[in-house]
Amino acid sequence: MRSLTLAGPACLLALFACAPDDPVPALAEAVRAAVTQQGLEEHTRAIVQHERPSGSAGENAAIDHLVATLEADGIPVEVHTIQAYASDPVSASVEVMGGGFAPKAITESFSATARRLEARLVDAGGMGDLPREPGTGERMVVAGQGMASASVRAKPLDVAGAIVLVDGQPRGGPVVLLQQLGAAGVIFVNAGERLTDLIATTTWGIPSLLNYDRLPAIPVAHITRSAGEDLRTRLSRGPVRLRMSAEASTGWKPLRVAVARIPAPDANAPYVLFGGHIDAWYHGGTDEGASNAAMLELTRAFFRNRQLLRRGLVVAWWPGHSNARYSGSTWFSDHYFDELRSRGLAYVNIDGIGQTGAKEFGAAATASLAGLATDVVLSATGQEIEPGRPGGNSDQSFNGIGLPLFQINHSRLEEDGGYWWWHTVDDDIDKVDYAILETDTELYADAFATMLAAPIFPVDLVAEVGGLGEALADIAATAGDRFDLSEAQARHGRLLEIVTAIQGSLPARGSAALDLGLVGILRPLHRVLYVPLTPYHMDSGSERGPLAGLAAVRTLAEEEPGTDRYRFAETLLIRERNRLLEALDEATAAAERLRASL
Repeated sequence: MRSLTLAGPACLLALFACAPDDPVPALAEAVRAAVTQQGLEEHTRAIVQHERPSGSAGENAAIDHLVATLEADGIPVEVHTIQAYASDPVSASVEVMGGGFAPKAITESFSATARRLEARLVDAGGMGDLPREPGTGERMVVAGQGMASASVRAKPLDVAGAIVLVDGQPRGGPVVLLQQLGAAGVIFVNAGERLTDLIATTTWGIPSLLNYDRLPAIPVAHITRSAGEDLRTRLSRGPVRLRMSAEASTGWKPLRVAVARIPAPDANAPYVLFGGHIDAWYHGGTDEGASNAAMLELTRAFFRNRQLLRRGLVVAWWPGHSNARYSGSTWFSDHYFDELRSRGLAYVNIDGIGQTGAKEFGAAATASLAGLATDVVLSATGQEIEPGRPGGNSDQSFNGIGLPLFQINHSRLEEDGGYWWWHTVDDDIDKVDYAILETDTELYADAFATMLAAPIFPVDLVAEVGGLGEALADIAATAGDRFDLSEAQARHGRLLEIVTAIQGSLPARGSAALDLGLVGILRPLHRVLYVPLTPYHMDSGSERGPLAGLAAVRTLAEEEPGTDRYRFAETLLIRERNRLLEALDEATAAAERLRASL
């Protein structure tokens, strides 16, 4: 066991005073001492022995183990049974008609089922040569993020009625676009020789009447690089016709969500939400049985030391991460929306830790918690990291509520083969290194000790507001004189002045009201930074940059004024600018109230 050499990572932020009786070091030390390789291995093996697709007997057996272990320690745990829309891949086939070539293929979750579809083959490569007819707001957002934003040739590809070859791992964005353009099917060509189980829909969580039409209506298959090269060689010689089949078992399933609650001494205190998915492709050793075991051991350790907590901890094992597209975390967000809005301080996600051969640390965090991630990793390992921004993954179902996000990563280097077994049958117990898993778990212990016991909840207002300003400046530069964002920039400047003053005048010891006040300034900003449209309905699972609602400025920069596409983009941007101004005003009002109370 290493010893904690600094007085709590929060002190490193130089933002919050560390009181002489600060319990952070003692809490971190106690939790790390309670987390052992032996315990981590025991629970990892108990979980990973089962194959755990969502709603399966194996997943339920793993949940039963978690619940029994928690209950044996007297930890309050509740198990909710929910109805989720899930999709299990069954099979796929691809065959060149008359050519004697039938490469290995798999299908993906939420692929449409089709048998013996026959059509001509079209190579779309990286999707850059597709037409961009004016379409829905969803199309425009997808295109604005690079799905089809390259320059268009005079005669763009005609994919109507065709089976389309696309580079890369299966993902929902290309399927949506190709379906809208009339394609009959999609075949993804992997960059390597392994096929990974993935999801072919852009819907996030349980679909609703607002987005169920985005579920794929065309079949999706996945082939290796060498198979793709063979098909492209054949295309270079002349037209190719394929016969394609795909089957996925899609429909409603009962899933179970296990939630443990560790209250602070004040049972109504604000809390941090900690989550990771319990379902897996196959046995899921590192994705993510090892992380599930770490969650369990951390929950037990913090419960034993709950007298040191200033804030509560809620721990949830999410079902439906993969073959039900984040439905477990989305269900929790939907049904605990009001509680999370009034008491939630942050969402901490855990995924993929304990990988054998892992050498490189990193983090994904909103700017307000990026400094904490940097300091925790530096203090424990000596490595300096630059946390990345949140992406459209990892059960990040809480952006609409406005929760800051925190996740620490520990990965293999590409020169060592990378995370090559991810989402394959090879992700088994032999891919878990328990010494590495212990180190990774201790990093989370240090981070939680600060978040749960520091005198003031460690969010960096200036970093978050400053990051928003940088994103806004980049978008304004892209827009040029075609769209005016000067008023938003002026209001942002006022907000930055106020939060800088707040951060410089924080007391040595805070309160629940102060914690909630700090996060309350950030909530409206997170909603515009990470949610393109409404905070109450889940958006698509496509990757986006910050202030994604304003991504259509790229369309203004590319299109001629007066075209349909230009004017549709302009209308969208006016509405999104209104949303940004309102968020800045809400954050400024919250900041002024907090400053007046200090």
